[in-house]
Amino acid sequence: MEQNLPAPLMGYTQRDILKKITTLLETHHIPYMLTGAWSVIYYGRPRASHDIDIVVEIKPEKLETVILLFSSLDTDFTVQPEMIRQAVAGGQKFFQVVYLPTLVKIDFWLLQNDAFDQARFVRRQTVTILNQRMTTPTAEDTILKKLLWYRQAKLEKHLVDAAFVHQIQKNNLDRNYLTKWAKKLKVEKLLKEVSTLDLEPYM
Repeated sequence: MEQNLPAPLMGYTQRDILKKITTLLETHHIPYMLTGAWSVIYYGRPRASHDIDIVVEIKPEKLETVILLFSSLDTDFTVQPEMIRQAVAGGQKFFQVVYLPTLVKIDFWLLQNDAFDQARFVRRQTVTILNQRMTTPTAEDTILKKLLWYRQAKLEKHLVDAAFVHQIQKNNLDRNYLTKWAKKLKVEKLLKEVSTLDLEPYM
């Protein structure tokens, strides 16, 4: 008789989680943009990602409403209201929601007041990912942020990500914007380096 039992539920895939979280943000008009691996996947190349990175703007007066929204997620998602409160209060730059069955982490990065974070947030655009409306940084800002992460962490994946986005989007890039901010952010040499790389499509 066991062969007639339904297959056990495997829970959400990372793609399911991404769609679920962005739907929540879109439905409740919480300003956000995907960053990290998923913006690279959209502009550059398919690659594995262990987590989901999202920049969000949460104004203090909306804090408790946002906490209630995240707390409405399935019980398989861990939400720590105090961590969200501390992030919005400026004690830290991000908070996490974790999907326990697969330990997929959703890192929510609070929009910062620095000029580049504000500029890339203003320039964010709506695109279609996984057949769903989502918001991402532009290709230029994806490259610049990856170069910043490489400069800070010296992880080669950030440089490779930037190079793939540059290589694939090179005919669509706003060169003036890219050059201006590379100079301001002191990543001109890194930008020049990635712009000369010729990478295989699916490394």
